[in-house]
Amino acid sequence: MVALQQSSPPDESWQGAGKAETPRRDSTPDESWQGPRQGVTPRGNSTPDESWRAPGEVEEAPGPGSPSEKLGGEPAEVEAPRRNSTPDDTSWESFPGATAVPEGQDAAALPRLPEVPPLVPVDDVPPRRPPTARAPRKPEGPPPVPNRVSLLGARTVGPGGFAAGFSLGFPLLSARAAVGVLPRVDALVGVDSLYGMMTELRVGGRWMVLDGGPRWSLGLVVEGGHAFFLRPASVEDKGARYLSGRRNWNVQPGIVGNLQLRGPRAARLFFDARYHLSFDTEPIQRTPLGGLPPSVVTGSAFPLRVGAEMPLSEKTSYSLTLGGDVRTRPEDADFMPVFSVGIVTGL
Repeated sequence: MVALQQSSPPDESWQGAGKAETPRRDSTPDESWQGPRQGVTPRGNSTPDESWRAPGEVEEAPGPGSPSEKLGGEPAEVEAPRRNSTPDDTSWESFPGATAVPEGQDAAALPRLPEVPPLVPVDDVPPRRPPTARAPRKPEGPPPVPNRVSLLGARTVGPGGFAAGFSLGFPLLSARAAVGVLPRVDALVGVDSLYGMMTELRVGGRWMVLDGGPRWSLGLVVEGGHAFFLRPASVEDKGARYLSGRRNWNVQPGIVGNLQLRGPRAARLFFDARYHLSFDTEPIQRTPLGGLPPSVVTGSAFPLRVGAEMPLSEKTSYSLTLGGDVRTRPEDADFMPVFSVGIVTGL
């Protein structure tokens, strides 16, 4: 047998073709197994190839026990900031996308903001009330028909027309009716009562002498009638005859007129001035030595009335009358006030 040399390595070809060859002690280790991205470990103090790292990964400073230190390299030195040194603001202000403030001519070309007036303190203002919702306006209809029915003034009702009225007051309760005979002439009928103590039936007529259109009119009126008394004159002191001023027979001619205010439903003012001639068929001798009284004694009075007819509709109005009677008979009151309210309607 041939003796083997001590320095030659043993033949390990029997381990198979796939087994890697054992490197020598002083030779550089083969690190090709790390892949195509793994580089060869640098020698000595050369900078290691770190191209295998992922993009964006922060490089770490080698520390104790790092590969570079194991391979004989020295650790990298990092300068620590001083404690009292001034911080560098430019390093963090100059970030990507920062906007620089223009100066000089560049700044003059920029649009100027409107000047804002200074704020002025004011007193507390009460809160505004929310607007109230207005009711919807009703559609305007045809204009109202004017009221031309008058019973207490001079305006007649016209041929075939009819008007009636009723009034309640002091001292008399009255009812009237007018029937049109001619365009300017009406026939009148009525009744006056002192609440049952005296009742007088009356007839008469009205003639519109002046016609001023729908605004005014002036006319003549006359009425006469017979009065019935509940008690005879011999037992009556200040009763029905004293209060009403009526006697057995009465005639009252006079002048009437009316004035219509502006508007189709405006009030219609009227006046009525008459002369009252009375015939007393039951005279009483008031003096002991006066002798036998005559069979008929006449007397005079002056009834005066003013008032208004206020239309409620085309044919109906309510009336208000004020006035008084100026009397000349010694047994009656010198003045007797009169007032009444009523209603007038037409057909």
